[in-house]
Amino acid sequence: MTIQDIADTVEAFEQGARRARSAGLDGVELHAANGYLFTQFLSSGINDRHDAYGGALENRARFLLDVVRAIRAEVGREFHLQVKINGTDYNNAMLPWEGRGNTIDETVQIARWLEQAGVDAIHVSTGSSFPHPRNPAGDLPVKVLARTYEVVSSSGMHTLRNYLIFKTWPFSALFEWWWEHNRGPIIEGVNLPDARQIKRAVSVPVICTGGFQTASLIRAAIERGDCDAVSIARPLVANNDLPHLFQQGFDRAPRPCTYCNKCLANVLENPLGCYEESRFDSRKQMLDEIMSVFEPHAFPPQAGADTPNSRPEPVAPLVETQPAHVLVSE
Repeated sequence: MTIQDIADTVEAFEQGARRARSAGLDGVELHAANGYLFTQFLSSGINDRHDAYGGALENRARFLLDVVRAIRAEVGREFHLQVKINGTDYNNAMLPWEGRGNTIDETVQIARWLEQAGVDAIHVSTGSSFPHPRNPAGDLPVKVLARTYEVVSSSGMHTLRNYLIFKTWPFSALFEWWWEHNRGPIIEGVNLPDARQIKRAVSVPVICTGGFQTASLIRAAIERGDCDAVSIARPLVANNDLPHLFQQGFDRAPRPCTYCNKCLANVLENPLGCYEESRFDSRKQMLDEIMSVFEPHAFPPQAGADTPNSRPEPVAPLVETQPAHVLVSE
């Protein structure tokens, strides 16, 4: 990106936030983690610029901070703005000869700058790419990817290489083993240590992502002060009534998410849903659950809904209510 490209992109984010506010949203999140555009500036393992946006940490953070300040100037302080960042990049997780990227100490400093620039909350993730062995932590379903990854095989620098690896044994088995080796033993709450350090350094709320689906673990993390809230994605794909189960007293869903990541591998070509057959009584039950996304429950009838000129009833999301401290994540 040229300097002008960066300036244009800062303005685009600023105007995007303005349009979100005008549309009635309460706030927005800037995704500065997992290998997306902001990560490519922030991470020392990726950023190889030699101008005011590369080199020292302050320079690498400049683009993100410019966007935060521009949004604040445009929408004011009453509009919620949070940023999702990596605690630790682990940029060399799969390729040891690559730079390791940002450490948690560097991210703590970035978090302090973000708070000073006007961010209302910080969302902690990990991994300088998506997917990454530690995000979303779990299995790598290479057999599924061998069928679906062709969709993106022409859209990146290494996607064709990856597709050929997934299609070819024994390279697929080796890749899967190396992925799970670098994942490590912890899945649920994998980012809590990084979230804890960031929370100690800032006064704004800290949200943590990382496979959360156990009420007692979430409660303990919040009570210890590791974070102020958690975000949940895959376990809500597996059990879209998970918050209700927590409210009913379940510590975990009777059929919890297995972290197989088949949902992510399938979504390249198929509807988003849980594709782990072991969680269902039959394959038909699994497919019916996946396809139910096209038949969501309707909201209760509202006054005037039966008049000839009334609009169709809006449909409710799969998760209608959420308890405190639980957010729906990407």
